[in-house]
Amino acid sequence: QLERLDVLVNNAAILELAPIVDMKVETWDEVIRVGLRGAFLCSRAAFRMMGPGGTIVNVSSLSGVSGADKFPKMSAYVAAKSGLAGLTEVLAVEGRPLGIRVNAVSPASVATDMGRLAGISQEPLSPEEVARVIGWLATSESAPLTGANIRIDPPVRG
Repeated sequence: QLERLDVLVNNAAILELAPIVDMKVETWDEVIRVGLRGAFLCSRAAFRMMGPGGTIVNVSSLSGVSGADKFPKMSAYVAAKSGLAGLTEVLAVEGRPLGIRVNAVSPASVATDMGRLAGISQEPLSPEEVARVIGWLATSESAPLTGANIRIDPPVRG
C-alpha cells in the first residue's frame, strides 16, 4: 500500500478515426472514458494521496489546444484532449492550497503507433522529446508553474 504519491502522469488515450456522421456512440464513449474519465479518476485518487510538493502532469495534445489546427475524423480524441486541458486548469486551482501542482503538455504528433495511425504529415516529435518536458514538470525546477499547458511543437532542425 502506498502511503504517499509524489508524481502522477495521466497519459492514457486511444484514437479511433471516424467522421462524425459515422462515429458510433460506443466509440465516442470509449475514447472519452479512457482519455478524460481515466485522468479524472487517477487525479482524484492522487489528490487523496499527495501532500505538498505533489505534481500531476496531464498529457493533452496540440489538437486539444484552442486555436490549433484540428484534424478530420478525430472528434472524440480532440474532445477528450480539450477536456483534459480544461481539467488541468481546474485541478491547478484546487491543488494550489494543498501544495499540489497540476500542469499539462500538449505535444504535436509523436512518433508512436497512435501518431502513425493519425496520419499527420508533419515531422513527428520523438517520445523522448515529450518525456523530457514531462520529466522537467515533475521536478522542483518547475515549481513556479501550475495550471500551465505547455505546447510542444516539432523542433526546428537545422
